[in-house]
Formats: sequence, structure tokens, C-alpha cells
Amino acid sequence: MRTYITGMGLVCGLGKDVDDVFQRLCAGEHVFRDIDRFPTEPYAQKRGGELPPELEDELRDAFPDDDLSLAMTVDAGRQALAQAGLSSESNPRRGLVLATNFGAMEALEWAWRERLDTSQIDPASFELFDGMANQAASLLGCGGSMTQISMSCASGAAAMAVAQDMLASGKADQVLVAAYDDLSEFCWCGLSNLRTITTDIMRPFDVKRSGTIFSEGAAAILLEARPADSGRVLATVAGVATGNNAFHITAPPKDAEGSRQVMAAAMAQAGLAPDAVDHVCAHATSTSANDSTEAGALRNLFGDHLGNMTVAAHKSQLGHLMGAAGLAEAIVTVMAMQTGVIPPTINLTEQDPECQPLDCVSGVARVKKVVTAVTNSAGIGGNNAAIALLAGHHPADPKTLLQRPAGRVCIRQAGWVLPADIGSGDALFQHPEWLEISTAGNDRLAGFSPKPYLKSVKGYLDPGGAMLLAAARLAIPADADDGTQGSRSRRGISTVTRYGSMGSGYAFFSQMASKGPRTASPMIFPHGYANTPGNLAAIEFGYAGPHIVFYGHQDIRAALDFAAARLLDGSAEDMLVGFYESAPALSLPDGCQVLHGAVVLRLGLTTADSSGERLLPDLAALPPAMSATGAVSALKDILAAI
Repeated sequence: MRTYITGMGLVCGLGKDVDDVFQRLCAGEHVFRDIDRFPTEPYAQKRGGELPPELEDELRDAFPDDDLSLAMTVDAGRQALAQAGLSSESNPRRGLVLATNFGAMEALEWAWRERLDTSQIDPASFELFDGMANQAASLLGCGGSMTQISMSCASGAAAMAVAQDMLASGKADQVLVAAYDDLSEFCWCGLSNLRTITTDIMRPFDVKRSGTIFSEGAAAILLEARPADSGRVLATVAGVATGNNAFHITAPPKDAEGSRQVMAAAMAQAGLAPDAVDHVCAHATSTSANDSTEAGALRNLFGDHLGNMTVAAHKSQLGHLMGAAGLAEAIVTVMAMQTGVIPPTINLTEQDPECQPLDCVSGVARVKKVVTAVTNSAGIGGNNAAIALLAGHHPADPKTLLQRPAGRVCIRQAGWVLPADIGSGDALFQHPEWLEISTAGNDRLAGFSPKPYLKSVKGYLDPGGAMLLAAARLAIPADADDGTQGSRSRRGISTVTRYGSMGSGYAFFSQMASKGPRTASPMIFPHGYANTPGNLAAIEFGYAGPHIVFYGHQDIRAALDFAAARLLDGSAEDMLVGFYESAPALSLPDGCQVLHGAVVLRLGLTTADSSGERLLPDLAALPPAMSATGAVSALKDILAAI
């Protein structure tokens, strides 16, 4: 389905709106300044993409009761609505998709510092983190479907796929996609200890590149299925794809095959041949491995045509906006289409031979007509996403529509790790009480080891990751876990969690705050990402196809909707849907209860010999599935309807 961008908003260290940021980009300016939000003495890099003080003060004055993430997000969202000629009054046909790497980390840091300093967490402090998505929906007039995803630094681009589904299913007439992250010490410490932050400047594709530098901000795009005035369309979203490398939690595979795969999938949706693409906005993090492997992916995808294309590396100026990066870069790409000017890649003085033959628009902005473009995004955990854009308004050509497979979505297998039982098969559907929390229930999973279920040795696992991996193993046939039967790219994963990997996140924060940043474990940090359990399942079992992680207080039906849509549009033939929670009491307000555990449903399409399989019910006919005790317990009513 083609959708249309009718409004855009952006706030970051380089400016307070889209036009401001784009003009500064074209002038060759950059976002980097001395960080003053937290002490930088322990860190080798003391400059980042922090908001200028006057812009931060302006946002905090406009939103005095909210944290910085919400303030930036609402500001960018209102910009997008205004450009589309819409108000922020509540509209039941307007959906919201939020995207983030870490969530409202300023608020969560505050809550966790309360725990360390006072042995308590004020529920009101935690609500600024846990309730951000619902608060944003209210302030932006998004009275329809609301969801939030976390796909590391591919989040912003991946959110466009979820928005496309909302519009295609008829749940909304317009969807506001907003991506954000704030620059907290938690993320700066963790990313520094992972050695991804350079002590130099960012030099994408340069032979002397040595790492990235992170930034903060929020980006927003208003998507419509049928805009009232096609003349107000800024660009057409002709294709979006997500995936996972299914290779390693931090290292990219050779020639970034996962990136090539999602770019090719987005182009196939758009009906674009490689030689029809004018321009690519590269992920280009300025790390040694990423830039050279991404260049390999571009060579493999575009072949000899690559030399005729331009390749942008906007992080050289914007910094790495984490969860907002992919959406911000899509906005800059649309602006390049509209103005005929591509901002430069700065600090590229000697291009690495391994990054040839990329024309990276080095040094100064370039005047060029861009009609077709692809954006590429990637992130820790092997997450990938790509967007195919067309300048102006382009209705779908019936000849480019992909043939959809026949059949109904069914549940082929279920696997679970719950306080009351561990197993697979049909028993879960007969025991709804297994999804109810009890006083001593979670204690039964204390120290749970997934070792008997896994083929590889894990040095460290968050408990949520351990339980999800075991549940996935129980849901996958033994002869289907290595990707040798069928294509790995045809196997996908959709997961949902309210609290993510709170245990690992809190453990890392406690080390940082109590003993100093240098003592905080780089092994624990990546396991504190909410999306890591799903990523590890993709890696462990070779599921490299469509991939998404829903994160936060929301309706868990979204994870099933995404999986069903990928089966029905033919982009996958096997989808795992995982529900997981593990949040230790110290990481949550006192008295907050969560049902720990994991459930994985393996979905496919019905076949001639699948009469005994359970059909997935009409999810739209079911009431919203939300629970105060987490995503796993929220599954109870859905399973009762199957």
C-alpha cells in the first residue's frame, strides 16, 4: 500500500523545526557541542548532540509538567500536524506510532535515582516513563490506535511499517509517526563502554573514521492513506520493510546482508528496480565495520548503477539520533526531493577504498533532482529497516502490486515459560489460570536457565531474554531452527513487552550511579534494551525476515496484527509472536506487580492439510488486550478466544 506524507516535524540540536534544521545542514553546520546535562569527566568524548540551552529551556517552559522526551515528541508532532493543516484536537481516526531506542530515559533515570537515594520510587515519577505514549497520544489528538516500538537505532524507520499497517487495515485515516530519544547519562555511559563513541569527530566512509557520536531529538511524520488534497503531499511512501541480521547482537554480517535485504524488500514493494533509484540515505554511523559493510550492501544491491547515485551520510551533521535517526533522515531526504538540494557529508576527506564507489556529496551541498530515494537504517541487535520514497504524489500502479497468498492465519504451535508451567502444545489454551499472577508465582522462575533449550552458549542473558528464548525453542520444530529449510528472510519475529529488560537496565544503571561509569558492565548494557530478547531469538533460530518489537503500556494485539499482516502480504511464511516480561521489584514502584514469563506463538497460513490447527481470531472483534501486570498476563483474554 502506498501512503502519503503530508506533514513533518523535527527538533534537535541543529534547530527547532524542519526548515531551520535543513538550512543549517545545507550550510554545512553540525550539532556537536559540550555536554552539560551530566558530568563528562569520566568519558573520553565530552561533546554530543545535546539540545542548545535556549531550545531546551523553550521546550521545558512549554511543557513544564513533562520530561524532555515527551516535550520534544509533542513539539515535533504538532509541527507535522500544522503542516498538514490539522489541529491537535482529538480525532478517533488518527493513530499514533511512537518509536524509541531507550524510551523516556530522563524520567526513568529520575525514578531509578529515587530508588537508590530513598529506597522508594514515587509512582508519579515512574508514570512519566510508563505513561508517555498515552500522554503523547492525548496531547497530539491521536484518539485512534496507539502503539510504541523499539528497534534500537532502526526504530524511526521501522515505525513507518507499523503506520502503513494501520492505514492498510482501515484502523485509521491518518497516522502520526513520531520517534524520539533524549541524551541521558545511562545511554552515554553504556554506548561509551561498548566503545562505539569516537574520541574524534564523525567521519562517515572516511579512511580515518573511528566511531559515532550520539544526539537527542524528536522527528514526526504525518501519513495519510487518502489525502484530501494531493497537491499538499510532500512525498509518497511506496515501500517499507523491516528485518533482522540474525547474525550477532552487535557485529554486522559480511556486506550487511540484512541491510541489503530490507532495502530490496522496500524497493520491491515500491516497484522500483535498482537502476530507477536516484539517491540513498545511508545509515553511515562512521564506525569501521558498519560503513564498509553498508557500502558492500549498496554494491550488491545496485551494482554498476551505484556510481550514478548519490549517497548521503547525514549523521556527520545531525549526530546519531538513536531511535529518531531513521525518521529524521527520512525527513531530510524528503526535503532534498522538494528543494533539489542534498546536504553535504562533512569530515569526509579521504574516502576508504572499501567504501567505493559511493558518491557521498562530500564537503558542500549538491544541487540535484531526486525523484526516487531509499533510506537505510540499522541498530544494535541486528535490527534493520528501509523506506522507499517517491517525490510528490504517486498512486499505486496495479502492475506493481505484489500477489498475496491465499489462506487464513493459524497458530501452528505454542511454547511457554510461566511460573505455573513450562511446555508446548495445546495445554496453555486449556489453562487460563497460568496467566494469572500469584503472590509467590514469580519466585518459581528465579534462576531459570534456558541452557537445555539452546544450541549456543550465552555469557549473559536478561531473565526476560532467557525465558523468551526457551519459549521460542519450544514453539519451533527441531528441524526448522537453523534456516536451512526455506529462506531465512521468509521467517520473521514480532514481540511485545511492557517493561522490557528492566532487570539488566537497572543493574547497569546501579553500577554506573553507585560505583562510577567505568565500572558499569558493557556486557550487561545491550541486554538492557527492551528489544534484545526478540533479537536474540532471531539470531538463535535464524529468523531474518520481518521483525518488530512493541514496547510499553499498550494493546498487545499489535504484535499479532503485525505478524498476521506479514503472512497475508506474502513477505513471510513463518512468524513467531513473543510476549515476555521480567521486571524485578527494585526497578518498579513499590507494590507494582508483573507476571514474569514468556509465551511464543508460531503463526502460519492454513494449508490443505491444516484442518487441526487453531485459527487466529478476528483481533479487531476482541476488546483491547492491556494489563497492569504486563504483556504476558494480557494474553489471557486473547487465548480464551482462540
